[in-house]
Amino acid sequence: MRISVVIGAWNAAELLGQTLSSVAAQTFAPHEVIVVDDGSTDATAAVAAAHGARVISTPNRGVSAARNTGIEQAGGDWIALLDADDLWTPDKLALQVEAAALAPDAGVVVCDHYQFHGEGELIQGSILDERRARYDALQPQRLAPAMSRLPGMGTRLVSLGMAFFPSTWLVRRDLARAIGGFDAGLRRCEDYEFLLRALARSDLVVVEKSLMGYRIHAQNISRVAEAMTDALIDIGERIGAHPQRYAPGAATAFAPRMHEVLLESASLRLGRGDRTGARERIARAGSIRRDRRWLELFVASRLPPGARALVARLHQRLRGARR
Repeated sequence: MRISVVIGAWNAAELLGQTLSSVAAQTFAPHEVIVVDDGSTDATAAVAAAHGARVISTPNRGVSAARNTGIEQAGGDWIALLDADDLWTPDKLALQVEAAALAPDAGVVVCDHYQFHGEGELIQGSILDERRARYDALQPQRLAPAMSRLPGMGTRLVSLGMAFFPSTWLVRRDLARAIGGFDAGLRRCEDYEFLLRALARSDLVVVEKSLMGYRIHAQNISRVAEAMTDALIDIGERIGAHPQRYAPGAATAFAPRMHEVLLESASLRLGRGDRTGARERIARAGSIRRDRRWLELFVASRLPPGARALVARLHQRLRGARR
């Protein structure tokens, strides 16, 4: 098996060396390491070259375009994506190669991961442990200890959520190319949308060990939350507009999630005073389902700001009294 490691990097010089060192420490050596320098203005390219990576320099186009360039240029049979600030444990590739051999018709192999602060402080040791009930409900087919196969994930991934980040992936190069790579029109959740298309054509193999470290950065949580909900809405629209790209039944499977994110987006828009945008989201959510949360937001969107605050305080007091 020949593995091409593909790293999209933009102004990543500070942390890229640590990431590449974790690749160099792999007990299963990759065929090549490609760093796509996405228009960096720092020493990203120099750091990558110093660690022996093949550097491809492009104008700044975003992470999806950078990954697609790496996939197009890769000479390996498999693609191992890695973000420029994440880390692999030394046995990451070796265990995924072992798992792939147990399911030779599968085209996507992932693993569990841990999360840590930039300074190295562990936040969470296992994303699968955090989602254990949802994962077990998928009834994984045991291949070997800590290795399982999950069929039908083109629709069932919705119930699990985005548990497998790109730095955990090992994907057949031909599969990644056949589905057209990443959607460069998505600024967030492009990885989730890629998996939905890939898993319409392949079962998912999971190594149930934390073999990747995902680095958490400080950021504006409310701004990120709104960008994430908008991206998920875009994905729902893509599924509806181009059902042939996804698994049969994907639109139906995604509808409850679409309802949730439309209401979350409406709530965020109300919070910053965008009543028109909130009402549009609420109307779309109502076309899917009208529940209590929908009704609360519907009413809130029609009240003046002062009245909304009063109702919110009264609601909190009533909830406290019931306790």
